[in-house]
Order: sequence, then C-alpha cells, then structure tokens
Amino acid sequence: MPPTSDPQPRPRPLVLLHGIGQSPIAWQEFVSAFGAGRVMHAPWMRGLRPSDAVGFDLDAAAVDVANQLELQGMKQVDLLGVSVGGNVALRLAVERPELARRLVLAGALVRPTKAQLRMQKLALRIVPEGRLVDAGVSRARMLAVFDALRTLDATSSLAQVQAPALVVAGSGDRLGRAAAEVLARGLPNARLELVARGSSMLNDSSPKELAALAHAFLDPTT
Repeated sequence: MPPTSDPQPRPRPLVLLHGIGQSPIAWQEFVSAFGAGRVMHAPWMRGLRPSDAVGFDLDAAAVDVANQLELQGMKQVDLLGVSVGGNVALRLAVERPELARRLVLAGALVRPTKAQLRMQKLALRIVPEGRLVDAGVSRARMLAVFDALRTLDATSSLAQVQAPALVVAGSGDRLGRAAAEVLARGLPNARLELVARGSSMLNDSSPKELAALAHAFLDPTT
C-alpha cells in the first residue's frame, strides 16, 4: 500500500538571529509569545560569541549559521533576523536560497548611512555594562560590528532574494523605518509592517507584536 501524504506537514524550523548588543537569550519573550508548534533555533553568530576574537565578517557569520543548521539536519528553514541578524538572514537568502523559505527582517540595513550607524552606536553606548555582561555580550565586539557595516551595500543583491519577506519596523523609529522602506522596495517579494511604539530591536521592545506578525506571515493557514 503506498504511503499517504501528510495533510498537515510540519512547519519548517524557525531560526532566530539576534541583533547588535544582544545574545540568543534575547528571544525568550518572543518564543513564549509565538507559542508551540515549531522547532526554534537561536544560534550565536560567528564574531559575536563570547569566545570569538573581536571582529566581524558578514559572509563568515552567514556561512557559520548555515553550517550549524546543516549539522542539525535542517535543510530548509524560516529566518527571523533583527539588526545585524537580519543582514545575516539576507546573506543566507542570497547565497543559500534553498535553505531560506521565508524571511522576517527587523532592522536590517541595506546601505547604512552615517546617521544610522551613529544612532545605533549611541544606543549601544548607553546600555549598562552589567546588562551586557549578564547577556554574555562584549561592547568592543559589538562596536566591531558597526565597523564592518560601514562598507555594507546590499542594494544590488536584494533582487537575488527569492524568498518571500516580511519587513518590520517600529513606527516611531524614524531612521529604522526609512531603512525598512528601502529594504521592502528592493526585495522582489516583500511587504512592510509597522509596530506602534516599537524600537529598532523589536524582539526586545515589542516581542508579542513581532511574534503576532511573524506567526501570521509564516503560518498563514493556522
């Protein structure tokens, strides 16, 4: 007797890529709000781990995430990235299109302006040292990410992204909203959603709202 197909195939794993000044633990409230039903994986990215040398390379970080997923047998996933995590998700979608099914991007930058990087640096500088230590985050390592982003220009690569994308920004985050509009326009299949009073790190400022938008986009029939 031939095997029957599963009428309700299991959702793809959801990979959560944290932002600058965060660690994987920053996803706790989001995971609780999103609910059960999916395998979720929140990896450290290369160049951001406490044991890594100071310095960050976007390509190396994307390759490292892909290697981690392959080691765990994840052949296709949904990616949700905040800040630099969103840029790693975009790079994976370009270099490994078979791996990325859908993207949720919050705070990813296309071609950072001096003003955008300056504001993010200022935001990082006022975070208490104790909070960074508790999260396993090094201020010097985070500042190195900004140095790496100074020369980023993902404009031409956006057209290569095949995966449908949801771009999310806080309505009151003027610079972040402008960057999100540029990103949504540049992607072939994307839409933009705004979160009222959300900051540039929506998994921290608005985890429930981000979870609701991601759930509706990633699991539209549930």
